[in-house]
Amino acid sequence: MGSTHSRPLLGLLISCTLSGLAAAAPTYPFSVTSEAVEGRYHFVARNRGPAPVSVRLVLTAAENVSTSRYTPVYAVVRPYTDSPLLQVAPALPGGKYRFASETAHAIGNYLAQADAHAAYRLPFENGRSFMVGQSHGGPRLTHTTVDSEHAVDFNMPANTPIVAARDGVVIATESTHHAGGDDRRLLSRANFVRVLHADDTMATYAHLAPGGVSVAVGQKVKAGALIGRSGATGYSLGPHLHFVVQKLVGSSTGFTTVSVPIRFCSGDPPRAFTPSYRQMVTADHPPPTDSKQRLSAQGSDQCQRSDFD
Repeated sequence: MGSTHSRPLLGLLISCTLSGLAAAAPTYPFSVTSEAVEGRYHFVARNRGPAPVSVRLVLTAAENVSTSRYTPVYAVVRPYTDSPLLQVAPALPGGKYRFASETAHAIGNYLAQADAHAAYRLPFENGRSFMVGQSHGGPRLTHTTVDSEHAVDFNMPANTPIVAARDGVVIATESTHHAGGDDRRLLSRANFVRVLHADDTMATYAHLAPGGVSVAVGQKVKAGALIGRSGATGYSLGPHLHFVVQKLVGSSTGFTTVSVPIRFCSGDPPRAFTPSYRQMVTADHPPPTDSKQRLSAQGSDQCQRSDFD
């Protein structure tokens, strides 16, 4: 969507692009506004939520226009901040000018680089064991798009407690859906929790039970903390946990969410591994102790050490 500007100012319309399950979440508090100040139009992005937001602004038409930056403008707006994007003024002072603008934004940082040393604790309670029902290296019946190709499904009964696999901040949740089944029309109706990590990657824990979310947007969570209960909501053949880590990438027209490879760790001492199809995995994450020289106060973040290999 876009808008055409001349004097007087016409309102700016925003087009929002969200990827994957996040599209089912309530509207994220982000906007781009345009104001006339001393003969110039000032575009400002306002982020009132807990996640970084990537935005693209382009002028789709221009007549007698000068801009403060080359367009299209790409920017990352950090949580709870305002960010100036562009100023537009007449190329010939005092002359009539017109322009049309178009914006797109997506939750995430399109400049983010996933931590190559990150390893995740298994996202269920200590001592529990579950089978990998789908993974990147095995048959992928539903994980066929770029935003899900590295996702991992854990087969487990409904209402199994789900824990955070890595420290982060909750940036989106959905818990109101009840339906689930083999119907692609249910793709956007899975309950989920989405957590932002320190490297600006984002983990989604999906197909949670109705009402099965235990955290709130903006809440900080430690690895191992309870975040919800498993279920079969959305496009699902049965109860399981869909776990995926994603990052945002830029394109010539906006942004795309892509999944990234995942390594888990378990054991004492912790050992990193890549999950494989039909593998039975057990959560074995001993608490940190001084005698074992764990990373104190970090819970299962011992999994994120860089010396596994």
